[in-house]
Amino acid sequence: MNRIALGIALVTVLAACGSDAESSEDLDSQAFADSVEASASRAAASPGSGAAVPAQPVRAIAAGTLLTFEVKEDVSTSSHAAGATFSLVLVDAVTGPAGASLPAGASARGVVTDSHASTGPDDQSVLGLKVSTVEAGGSQKAVTGVAQSADIQASSRDSGTRTAATIATGAAAGAIVGQIIGRDTRSTVTGAAVGAAVGVGVALTNRGGHAELPAGSRIVVRLSQDLVF
Repeated sequence: MNRIALGIALVTVLAACGSDAESSEDLDSQAFADSVEASASRAAASPGSGAAVPAQPVRAIAAGTLLTFEVKEDVSTSSHAAGATFSLVLVDAVTGPAGASLPAGASARGVVTDSHASTGPDDQSVLGLKVSTVEAGGSQKAVTGVAQSADIQASSRDSGTRTAATIATGAAAGAIVGQIIGRDTRSTVTGAAVGAAVGVGVALTNRGGHAELPAGSRIVVRLSQDLVF
């Protein structure tokens, strides 16, 4: 009888041990699976894990876009020396990818590249200028482009001498400034430098008096580089 009881007890103990072993294996398997899953999550979140990180879209107005600006003040050889700035505004809104937008009315700045007043009938006055920046994304961004046209809006008080002024844009503007200013041996170097600078701007010349671009005039620029902001 004692042998029978001892046998039953031994079987019970072995069964219990087996059950504990299986439970331990299950817990170990679950822990391993949790560890693998956690490692995978950390790897996916880590920038250096080799996982692809989506590139941030670039906001830009593409090269080739035409920007039309209106001059907001009279710019003249009588009041603006070389290096002086003047104000403009963007006439028409333009848009680009990733929500890029230049609204109508955006402020812009221009710069006078050369200013030479006529000293007599045989001496041409010349005013060279270009659009330098436009407000984009909350700050002024450089405008890299070529002037396509300049439209002078003469007011009723203007004299015939102003409306008779010659307007040139792009490379022709640089050639005119270089030719006129370069005739003076004291400014030959200056004329060459200005000619290169005005290659992306506008030149006005007038024989006698002052060359002037009145408020309300418009300048159209074609971007030669993306305007990124």
